[in-house]
Amino acid sequence: MPPSPQVLIVGAGPTGLALAAELAGFGVSCCVVDKRTRPSTLSRACTVEPRTLELLDMRGRSGDVLDRGRECRHPPLGNEGGFLDYGLLDTPFPFSLSIPQAKTEEALRIAADKAGAAIRTGLEVTGLRQDEAGVALEVTGPDGPETLRAAYVVGCDGVNSTVRDAIGVDFDGWNYEQSLMMADARVGNPPGPAEYARITRRGMAALFPFRDGTYRVIVLDREKFTLPADQPLTLADLSESCTAILGTDIGLHDPLWLSRFRSSQRHAKRYRVGRVLLAGDAAHTHIPSGGQGLQTGIQDAFNLGWKLRDVLAGRAPDALLDSYEAERYPIAAETLRKTDLSFRFETSDGLVARLLRKAVMASMRIGPVHRINLEHLSGLNLRYPSGGGGRWAGRRVPDRPLAGADGAATRLHELFHDGCFVLAGPGAPPPAVCAGWSGRLRSGVLAEPLGRAWPPYTLIRPDGYVAWTGGTPDDGLAEALRRWCGEPDPVPR
Repeated sequence: MPPSPQVLIVGAGPTGLALAAELAGFGVSCCVVDKRTRPSTLSRACTVEPRTLELLDMRGRSGDVLDRGRECRHPPLGNEGGFLDYGLLDTPFPFSLSIPQAKTEEALRIAADKAGAAIRTGLEVTGLRQDEAGVALEVTGPDGPETLRAAYVVGCDGVNSTVRDAIGVDFDGWNYEQSLMMADARVGNPPGPAEYARITRRGMAALFPFRDGTYRVIVLDREKFTLPADQPLTLADLSESCTAILGTDIGLHDPLWLSRFRSSQRHAKRYRVGRVLLAGDAAHTHIPSGGQGLQTGIQDAFNLGWKLRDVLAGRAPDALLDSYEAERYPIAAETLRKTDLSFRFETSDGLVARLLRKAVMASMRIGPVHRINLEHLSGLNLRYPSGGGGRWAGRRVPDRPLAGADGAATRLHELFHDGCFVLAGPGAPPPAVCAGWSGRLRSGVLAEPLGRAWPPYTLIRPDGYVAWTGGTPDDGLAEALRRWCGEPDPVPR
């Protein structure tokens, strides 16, 4: 590890490891510090959604995650036969991936290590101070106290973030009264050939098989909501709830872990204080409905990584880092709102709530309603504020085949492997327009349009969202390149 990395990341969970892989892959020296001495086996997150897979694919890192997961193309709704059809989505990954969080972290740790990030475990943060030149992080480990220094620190250290407390950022929200049950275990008599869920007056039970043959079991039992979250969960207790809700004994055995938990909804007031930033659960936490926590954290990393790189390289002003909070804060706020509604929808037992659940389940048979819910859950409809960039700015760019590919890249998303901006269109841009940005810009000729009514040419950010669109490269592309990529390099004469 360099004596003074450019970025220190606190927390080796999915968000911290994803950010480390991003930064190190860009050539930014970074170090992850984590107070744990070994990875956690208590992996609550169990899903990776299509948009998160797309982002990993854009860096050539989706394979290790896919190899550890199991495709779930039709997740159940819990109403005896109803399901979501991921095949309706415009993505190379028309499924959610069922994968224990521990396996996701393992794949991201390998990616960060391959990219050259340093990862130090057994170090607990005890203090933080910053000045105009950088941040000093005080840590304590097996060899005693130590001070680490970097230009920036990113707190990815979870709900009880030491970094967030050190910079004095409030973490407002509330705890839910109900406790839920969760486990990874073997199932001797599964209720269906694949994923299965059932909702009854007693509650909800859902089972998601993993690649190794174990199942994630999630139970909302209304008769046990009031039990303390710290009361140990036994296999017999979980089995009784599953049998009561599912109507059959599914033969739970050999649990890897079991846990009660009481969820909370909390949101940091700020994501940045000077040279310290927050990401993942340190910035926002919510109930696990829809599996959005892990998605939001990894997407934080992809939004922040290239911005830190460009600021450190002098290509962009420090103010670019303010756009991280401006873009990600409303996304997390909306996720918090929707997951809260989802939780209340799942746990309420009044007549109105039961009628509403029935109506919502019935509405999922309506094509447009089904698609809207799918696009939200998958992350494909995420959009950042345009900032005056027009109606297309901030939208996700779908993957498309490239025309005349020479073997280096056959798909649009493959052009993002090195984290450059990408200019996509029906023809190659005039060299004179893009002169000076060759080291920061890739271009690709599309074999088919991005979508109906999309403008012909699109400048795409390193995280796969629209920066600029135009009818021709002469429609303000040079100005957009200056805004997003910095001033051009001098062109040799």
